[in-house]
Amino acid sequence: MKNSAKPFFYLLATLLLTCSFVVNPLPVETTSNSCAAIRKAPIGGAYIFFAGKYSGEITKQELAGQTKVEVEGCAKGSRIFKFTLAVTKGGKTSTLKAESNLLTDEMRKKLNSLSKGDSFEFLDTKAYWSDSKDVVNVRASKFVVV
Repeated sequence: MKNSAKPFFYLLATLLLTCSFVVNPLPVETTSNSCAAIRKAPIGGAYIFFAGKYSGEITKQELAGQTKVEVEGCAKGSRIFKFTLAVTKGGKTSTLKAESNLLTDEMRKKLNSLSKGDSFEFLDTKAYWSDSKDVVNVRASKFVVV
């Protein structure tokens, strides 16, 4: 009996050790309107946050009144000092540049003139890290007007 019990205890100890390193699944998220934007956020890095969104479909009402772009993600609070807005309207793309995080009057006019199916994207966006002059490259994705 002594010889057959020893392997059983080794097997039991091995199983206990291996099972202790299993990752538990994450809890299911509940849907909430206030957290909807956070759940759709890209993972990692610094990225553009415009009109309460990171990318995707945007309505004319959401575009109306927008005056600035912000940084979210790991560099949240960083100050944008340069970006290019590429607007595609009717298949033709035009670019406008800014030297701050504020949209110029011309940019706001172009965005407000977009129709369903037109798109825009923020390119070459640079920001100063929130507590220094270190430069952060800010990622962005395409917005499509619906």
